[in-house]
Amino acid sequence: MTTECPGSCTIVSDVMVSVVECSPDIISGESLLSIRARIFGGGYHCASEMWSFWSFLTLCVTVFTSLYPFVGYTQAQVIADSPSTPPNLEQRTTTGLTDLVAWDSHSLIINNQRTFILSAEYHPWRLPGNPDLWADVFQKIKTNGFNTVSFYVNWAVHYPTPGTNGGEGDFEEGTYRDIQRFIDEGKKAGLWLIARPGPYINAETTGGGFPGWVGNIAGSLRTNNANYTQAWKPYMTAISKIIARNQITNGGPIILVQAENEYSASANNNVYMQAIIDLYRANGIVVPVIHNDQHAGQAGNFSPDRSGTHVDIYCGDSYPQGANSWAQVQSVYYSNHRAAAPSNPLCLAEFGGGFLLNWGSVTRGGTGYEKYSNGLTDATFENIFYKENYAQTTTILNVYMLFGGTNWGQTVEPTVYSSYDYGGGINESRVAGPKMNEMRLQGLFLRISRDLLAANYIANGTNYTTSTLMYAAELRNPATGAGFYFVRHNNSSSTALTTTQLKVSTSKGSLTIPKTGVMTFNGREMKAIVTDYLFGKSATKILYSTAEIMTWTTIGNTDYIVLYSPQGQTGETAFLFSSAPSASLGDAPGVTTNYSNGTFTINYTLNGIHFVPITLGTTAVTVVLMDKASANNWHAPIIPAAGNFGNFFSVGTNESVLVGGPYLVRTAEIQDNVLYLTGDLNGTTPIEWLAAPAVNQLKWNGLSIGSTKTSRGTFVATLPGVSSIKSPTLGPWKVLGSLPEISPEFDDSSFTTATLTATNYTSLPPLSGNRILYSQQYGFYGGNIIFRGHFTATGQETAINSAVQYGFAGGYSAWLNGVFLGSSQGNSSISMTSNNWTIPTNTLRVGRDNVFTVLMDHTGIVETSTSSGKEPRGLRGYSIIGGNTTFSSWKLQGNYGGAANTPDTFRGYLNEGGLYAERIGAHLPGFPDTDWPLGSPLTGLSRAGINFYRTTFDLDLPDGVDNPIRLSITPSAISSNYRVQVYLNGWQVGKYTNNIGPQTIYVLPAGILRRRSTNTLCLSLWSLDATGASIAGLQLISDGTYTTSLELGDYASPDYEAQRSLRPPATFVQPM
Repeated sequence: MTTECPGSCTIVSDVMVSVVECSPDIISGESLLSIRARIFGGGYHCASEMWSFWSFLTLCVTVFTSLYPFVGYTQAQVIADSPSTPPNLEQRTTTGLTDLVAWDSHSLIINNQRTFILSAEYHPWRLPGNPDLWADVFQKIKTNGFNTVSFYVNWAVHYPTPGTNGGEGDFEEGTYRDIQRFIDEGKKAGLWLIARPGPYINAETTGGGFPGWVGNIAGSLRTNNANYTQAWKPYMTAISKIIARNQITNGGPIILVQAENEYSASANNNVYMQAIIDLYRANGIVVPVIHNDQHAGQAGNFSPDRSGTHVDIYCGDSYPQGANSWAQVQSVYYSNHRAAAPSNPLCLAEFGGGFLLNWGSVTRGGTGYEKYSNGLTDATFENIFYKENYAQTTTILNVYMLFGGTNWGQTVEPTVYSSYDYGGGINESRVAGPKMNEMRLQGLFLRISRDLLAANYIANGTNYTTSTLMYAAELRNPATGAGFYFVRHNNSSSTALTTTQLKVSTSKGSLTIPKTGVMTFNGREMKAIVTDYLFGKSATKILYSTAEIMTWTTIGNTDYIVLYSPQGQTGETAFLFSSAPSASLGDAPGVTTNYSNGTFTINYTLNGIHFVPITLGTTAVTVVLMDKASANNWHAPIIPAAGNFGNFFSVGTNESVLVGGPYLVRTAEIQDNVLYLTGDLNGTTPIEWLAAPAVNQLKWNGLSIGSTKTSRGTFVATLPGVSSIKSPTLGPWKVLGSLPEISPEFDDSSFTTATLTATNYTSLPPLSGNRILYSQQYGFYGGNIIFRGHFTATGQETAINSAVQYGFAGGYSAWLNGVFLGSSQGNSSISMTSNNWTIPTNTLRVGRDNVFTVLMDHTGIVETSTSSGKEPRGLRGYSIIGGNTTFSSWKLQGNYGGAANTPDTFRGYLNEGGLYAERIGAHLPGFPDTDWPLGSPLTGLSRAGINFYRTTFDLDLPDGVDNPIRLSITPSAISSNYRVQVYLNGWQVGKYTNNIGPQTIYVLPAGILRRRSTNTLCLSLWSLDATGASIAGLQLISDGTYTTSLELGDYASPDYEAQRSLRPPATFVQPM
């Protein structure tokens, strides 16, 4: 029985070579699984063509093993090996539950397509407010070269209590907790997703993702402790069901799921890890389960090639750049991989896109992360360190973080601060920086160079180059002969300008290239040099090229290949043609050509943009030469096809267009003769574009743009920008005192009474006192927390001792009967202090109730790397010195209602702390402050304590404009000890600590900022000094003005009126 090919199919066969040409509906119009079944059941043939056995085998190898790089391309041409040497087949591995995601030792294989996974780490909760903004970041990731996003799910934000929503958790639609929406937006952008739900995630978030109540359980965490198991199973069941219904097998974008995080195997740990894997499978997860192991994948924890509990795909993680100076690349990933998990593709589940910063780790100013984004992990870091990964056969690479976002509210853990910018390619304001240009160049190359995905590591060293200063690593695809040479300075940190030639192996024998001149390497530059590289509909082969390939695409009947190098460098590219082709040099007058013995060589200097059309018979190739600065401004957006995965490259579509100029190209579509582009501009921008021959009109963000056709066949136009928008001036301000609790007359009857006498924080037990004062045990998990200890004085008391565990860079202030006793603070290495506070004369109220008040700045719950995750927050010890007096009772207060009963379920329990102003809702828009006096944080407090300030401002931003806004705080003298919390429209978006730093600039998230209505900005100012404190300066600053296709509106968050009945009544408190 025989069956005709679905769609169009042509087989051209002779003795030595078989060429298969298939339209994309072979791939997307019918399931490859069904095609495979029908081939092996009876076979395909093309009408009027009879196949030889080797022609049949060629198609089988082409469609079903994806060893060849161009399977599924629009009109892709596949050159198979000679019938006498059929390609070696490597058995694929699957989970046994689906083969839509498979793998071998080389790469992941998605829907029978070898796919390089270039992934960006991006966390849903770190873009607070309007989830519409998720799409913005996804689109910026996609258009800048990535095809995948890895995301953590943060257990803490979904489960304020063990029984939240009947154990199903809080995944409220329309909020930052709406994980389904996050997944949907990723799919719309055409991105695969890697889900990492934990239950432990680390991530520099409070508790490493554990809700505050988890530390209260008896026994250890992240083990097979029965109490811990009971805690995590409801959450993991709920999130597993969400993941399962969004897998690729159900039409979703999720292709991989991680179990736990940076975790080590042991007899006990294996039981816990296996329980997670079993829960995944029981809840319908069928795609591969992965694990990321620390120390560059050296240990092999849970590797499928080791005995014991194992995942499907083992990954390492690595942050190789130095903290203060440029480091040498790490060349251990390949050897670690071969030792730990040789049956898997080389996977780096976390690779530094920047790095975290601790409190006070750099000089005060900016976010602090400019150290990385503008320095240690800038685009040159990406160029060297990421290409080094490819040179070691990495085919799954996740950049952590690509967009870091904000540790808003109490979502932070104590080693880091509010900004989680991380030095990523997309900064905390959502601005795609220069790093994204480098990633776009790399990503475009990786998506069209599938020969690389089945290439073997051959060798490395300085013997490949004529200069001993240079180093190269050679990879080669055994089936196709394609070679990849990754060339850099042997000392990868070198800044020297160096020239060399490269010794390569090709189908024409061993060559030293370039034959004319030399290759030039700037300091900290790495190049991916190809040999025997096949591309395009014409199946043209590049014998070698000393310039890098950005991308190739077939437009009409012409194959365009884009080559680039830094400006002023020379390049030499050799093509194989059966006879001398014709080259048009009208657009490239500096280019020279030569044809000899089947090789057509072009030599050129990279300067600007030049097109070199080459023709031979029906073969039409255009070489586009760009200097790197020009290439940084070009894009190759895909044209989506019909079907569920029509916006996914290779699986759904391979059609793309070339666009130069815009800051950002979000989407591209073709309808009739019109190219529709959406995107962003950072000013008036010239655009050059190239699409199918019939396309001669352009619409940008829905507007028709008049275009002129150039002599090289492209179209040019000018896209209008917008003038910069002046940020409003802040003020006037109103002020309220926010520490009435220091008065002995304050009524604390509504506060929580400390009644507990036992704790499960057994490694850090109470040091003194008869009541447990650990805030987690009373349902308060972050922010400012107030403790009030009552005692009846005899007059013999001389001092009070307090030991407060607040977290790194935390602190506290103490008062007795309203009299300031003093303050104590930590830093990046001190999380607890113990103090004896001398009782001032005439402070005691003999025979009456006395109140010792402690205001604590809780900087977050530790990750498990500190105190195994079980470190309390609050008073570790307390006692009265002098006489025999003891405290008769203790009261404490954190965020109003605690985690269980917060009045603001929309923003969530982690948004607020326990300050008086927070409890009454004074941080919310619409709070009645008409009776508050005028008072500015620039004037501040005259004594120790807290004032709360409110002001409003209007932006009135026009549609189609994105204007990221940040609040800049001018530091005061570093000897001034004060702390500030920043609230925008009810959301706590940042914390500033003047004497520690480093952060002084705070993003006002676009998902919270109101464009068309009034914004409410609030500050709490806490002076820890008896002399008071003031802020030196405050202003709104812009991160640029962009015209955009984004539809940005005001996000409807509950204002004060919606919560008035749920909060205590407000009374005026005199400012301090």
